[in-house]
Amino acid sequence: MNVKMRTQPIDTRGVALALACGLLLGAGGARADELRIENVKVAPRDAATATVTFDVAWSNSWRHGDYHDAAWVFFKVQADKESDWQHVHLVADKVVNPTGYEHGKGTPIESAVPLGDEEAVGMFVRRAEEGKSGVEARGVTAVWDFTANDGVRQDMKDVRMQAFAVEMAYVPRGPFYLGSGNDTGKQRNAFHMVAGDGLPPYLVTSAGAIPTGRQKGKLWARGITPEDDGEIPASFPNGYAAFYCMKFYYFTQAQYAGFLNTITAEQAKNRWYTDYQGVAVKRSGEFPNYDYAASGPTGKCPWLSWTDNATIAAWAGLRPMTELEFEKSVHGPQKPNPAWDAAPSFCGLTDINTGGIYERMISVGKEEGRKFAGTHGRGTPVLPADWPADSGCAVYRGQYPWLRYYGPPHTQTTGRLNALSVHSDRRFHPFAGWRGVRSAPDGDPIAQQATDRFNAATVRSVARLARPARADGVLEEWGEPLATISDPTNLFPIQYRFAPFDYYGIRQPWQGPGDLSAKVFLGCDGKALCVAAEVTDDRHFNTQTTDGIWKGDSLKMGLITADDVRWDMGLALTKSGIVFHQ
Repeated sequence: MNVKMRTQPIDTRGVALALACGLLLGAGGARADELRIENVKVAPRDAATATVTFDVAWSNSWRHGDYHDAAWVFFKVQADKESDWQHVHLVADKVVNPTGYEHGKGTPIESAVPLGDEEAVGMFVRRAEEGKSGVEARGVTAVWDFTANDGVRQDMKDVRMQAFAVEMAYVPRGPFYLGSGNDTGKQRNAFHMVAGDGLPPYLVTSAGAIPTGRQKGKLWARGITPEDDGEIPASFPNGYAAFYCMKFYYFTQAQYAGFLNTITAEQAKNRWYTDYQGVAVKRSGEFPNYDYAASGPTGKCPWLSWTDNATIAAWAGLRPMTELEFEKSVHGPQKPNPAWDAAPSFCGLTDINTGGIYERMISVGKEEGRKFAGTHGRGTPVLPADWPADSGCAVYRGQYPWLRYYGPPHTQTTGRLNALSVHSDRRFHPFAGWRGVRSAPDGDPIAQQATDRFNAATVRSVARLARPARADGVLEEWGEPLATISDPTNLFPIQYRFAPFDYYGIRQPWQGPGDLSAKVFLGCDGKALCVAAEVTDDRHFNTQTTDGIWKGDSLKMGLITADDVRWDMGLALTKSGIVFHQ
């Protein structure tokens, strides 16, 4: 085990100690996860509500601590064959597992339902327990407020219901950095903090306003700059608060066909073109009774403009992603390193910085973009008033190798390009990325937990051991652990921290606490500072000797005295036996 997690400095007779814990793991890629919603049924419940029952399944699901994926599930209803389709509004008495929301048989799941008339346009379905595998839940129920829909009868006669779902990855609440800290300037137009020396990354510490400008301590950028001596308003989603983001960078053909089939022919008129989306989503029939069908239901829907994507997101109850949220979802809570800037997503988003894909998101470098307030779509194809209507407020991120100058070294996670650089919007690239986002529901307990678990400013006294420590592998005398490392927050280095599945078959990523986890203990026996660790590892591997033991499974400790004298120590089990190196 290669350890790299910082804990709080410990006050013990003038010595401060920092322990480190982490992993070297593999990276992940992307493919569709076969998300399915089937067997949708509606039954009367009372004078105002009905019960919607459905089955949901998808592969490659995970939950480790706060980190998890989910399906955003929403419904469309037709009162009778002659009526237009309407969006379904749910009703709940609390956010997590409300009354009437049953979870049926199969994988244990839980429901999270946004509360409020305007927000309850869908529900999150997620694993209820730690684990990593496919989800298959049968007989899941939701409660529908049918009084919000025109023409629906209480007995549910003639009602037609469709269910849709989008795979999402959860991005926890907490501080994060903008920019890579790369002083060479390779990442074009990247964010940084204004400082006396260099271009350090900027730390976002709250969901409040962010001061911008050329003044020391403020957020600035090498290009596509925000307002000088201004601010990014608190209403702008800056990434600190918890949110869910689309796991994949595209809407599928089946999702787009379902979107076109449940809006009016007039609304669909500018959202489908024969030589664009029409190469994958086929149209039959005559105006106004068109029918749309996906050629490859789980495949990417090509040639979607900014407005196409924004419109289907509004119809689905999602919203656009901001460029600050993008950096949070990739880097997570840890300080970025320029060498890791091409890393996969810390939080489980797929196809981050893969060849040929740029992603479009709302930029703080545009005045109109800074007016975005994070309003969610209401289930209709009408864009909320604070949303940009076109790509003029977008910035482009990710690897983009087809331009001679603006290649992968200039983009990656923190590099930023404008529309002119990438020949947007629908004209040049059939699979330009666009991820919909939804803020975590207010009242969801998991959304109140922050990821800044180890605060280096905190000082704690080390407890006196009840009896002298013994190197016998028994931890009875140690009490409670100082730190438990069992989720992706503490895995190292960042490019291997959280790849939920090895989509490319290159290298197996972290598989959960059974793969690698640890409990770390500190104590004092009156003479010495004592350290113990209990590690779970499914396969021990270290072929190194002496000063190279850190390259294999090992325990590393950093020791700093009050005079700033520093030691780095390692302990490992090798082919030559137990090896200690300072």
